[in-house]
Amino acid sequence: MKRIETVAIVLPAFNEEKDLPALLSRIQETLTSQSFRYQVIVVDDGSKDRTSEIALEAAKTMPVTLIQHEVNKGLGMGIQTGLTAAMKVADAVVVMDADNTHDPIYVMDMVSQLESSEVQLVIASRYQPGSVIVGLSAFRKGLSLGCFLLMKTLVPFKNVRDYSTGFRCYDSALLQRMAMVYGETKLVEESGFVCMLEVLLKLRAIGAKATEIPYTLRYDLKTGVSKLRIWKTLKRYLFVVNRYRAKKPEAANLPMTAAEVKA
Repeated sequence: MKRIETVAIVLPAFNEEKDLPALLSRIQETLTSQSFRYQVIVVDDGSKDRTSEIALEAAKTMPVTLIQHEVNKGLGMGIQTGLTAAMKVADAVVVMDADNTHDPIYVMDMVSQLESSEVQLVIASRYQPGSVIVGLSAFRKGLSLGCFLLMKTLVPFKNVRDYSTGFRCYDSALLQRMAMVYGETKLVEESGFVCMLEVLLKLRAIGAKATEIPYTLRYDLKTGVSKLRIWKTLKRYLFVVNRYRAKKPEAANLPMTAAEVKA
């Protein structure tokens, strides 16, 4: 059986002073007693509020590292910074939204999937049986479903239904493999929300094996204002799909993942 000993939790954050404290508290409460060691990496993407101060305060009582962008560079660059730092210090990397809509209770399921199967990517999916979405408008739900159907048709990825969720767990060696193919500074090139699709399609192109778990998405716990610009994001979705659509999955002749080495 594979063994995940360390997990890095990446939280890209921009003006999240209202929601970050509750999320950090939930992470501490949920993950402190687990068999793996965890480290939180907060990437403050040029916030104008107390996001950085909150992270530094939390670091006094739990393992939190703060990385700051002097100016706002967008979600994609926040994830780029977080992934680059996290893959060097942990066996697995979990990316979560910093707005408290993702429950860290699912991290254990993700780690378990990495340890017990041959996958290198675990996705918390809105489209698996048992998943629940709380507090999202019917319009946004319909838009998300339409996006799923389009992506599944244009860029099918075995065992993947949710192409845009920000809640994922990566084997760190898979990210290192991705860095070898695309360059460490180009894990993420899109700046906005479409970056999650970009990362997924890059992993698809190098033959990553993925699975999904059901989860409950809690938009009702979010107190901050949504930063999603729907129509601009849809245009970028189509651009990214067109860019990576022709790149068929390949089993890249690159080093095994860390989990495979430990098996």
